[in-house]
Amino acid sequence: MSGRVAIAGVGQTVYKRRHEDVNSGELVRRAAMQALDDAGLGMDAIGLVIGGVAPDALAGLNHMDLGAIARPGIPYFRVNTGGATGSSAVLAAISWIASGRCDAVLVVALERMGHASTSQKVFNSIFDPIYEKDISVTTISMVAMRATMLMQDQGYNQRHWAELTAKNARAAQHNDTIDRKRVFTADEVLASPILAWPIRQLEACPMSEGACAVVLTAEHLARDRNVAWIHGAAGLSDTYAMGDRIHRAEGSLVELHTLVESARKAYAQAGVTRPSEQVDCVEIHAPFSSAEAMAYTALGLVGDDSGPQFADRLIDGSERIVVNPSGGPQMVNPVSAAALVRIVECALQVRGTAGARQHDGIRRAVATGQGGATQFSTCVVLGADRP
Repeated sequence: MSGRVAIAGVGQTVYKRRHEDVNSGELVRRAAMQALDDAGLGMDAIGLVIGGVAPDALAGLNHMDLGAIARPGIPYFRVNTGGATGSSAVLAAISWIASGRCDAVLVVALERMGHASTSQKVFNSIFDPIYEKDISVTTISMVAMRATMLMQDQGYNQRHWAELTAKNARAAQHNDTIDRKRVFTADEVLASPILAWPIRQLEACPMSEGACAVVLTAEHLARDRNVAWIHGAAGLSDTYAMGDRIHRAEGSLVELHTLVESARKAYAQAGVTRPSEQVDCVEIHAPFSSAEAMAYTALGLVGDDSGPQFADRLIDGSERIVVNPSGGPQMVNPVSAAALVRIVECALQVRGTAGARQHDGIRRAVATGQGGATQFSTCVVLGADRP
């Protein structure tokens, strides 16, 4: 990655199941103005606005209202890669700044799925309608299939899924962007109804709405400010049909080939050769515990057979690496904004400004994004030190 780029400002609304009293334009304005204020910049310094928002059937609206923040004539484009939308927008912003096309970019991601009556139907239609229709793949059954494969091949068990869920719930208690925090124990997770074995109701992420924004700048605008530096960033896409990923040389359905390769590229840019030693914090885009566990190996945090032991250390608090200090998407999941929220949390942690959920000694953090049935994967490495 040529040219140094920093995240100079971040902003978020509160995330809740449905914003009844605030329209989309106001949510965008609130997040964007927070990010601009945090960066110490006005809209006159912004050379591009990138909007991250899903198609109207999922998002509940067919455009992003920028009228309250953007001047007429400012360049703008829209990005959608499912759950990876927010991080894909950041990758686009990095390319504009690093290439010299502008010095500052405002990225805003918005989710209004609580206003769309078709959202769950859209989630259940992201699979190949010809080759996968006979096995009735849905978002829940797809997650259940992968969780079962992890249990069979790597030694995870139902208790791991419940304990990881409870871990994330505990972390979320310190997150002031969550409207209604869910509190439960692993035993309560295991006692909740089964959605598709081994996935239980309390393990599933909630429907969430809200807006998230970041301001990315060139190096000269970031000097003498407390910023999060982009050390590396990459994103890749995979095949559409899930069946194509089961038996192939590139990796199985649970090996997340595109996340492996995105992390490899981002680490190479960042000079990370031993992620288990050189990364302090990870925000994993994982709406389910098993999705979090899949990323441990893909990100090089553990070897092929040591994932359950890593999970055990996270559960008992003995692991050095902090995973999902925000509580992660399992606790709040504004889909189009979820991957950007991961980046924002990492930026806050490396800047030391995460408030009640701040962890000590965070110098380098990794944020992931996953879209579709993990069809899109992104990896962004952030650091406190200028690369």
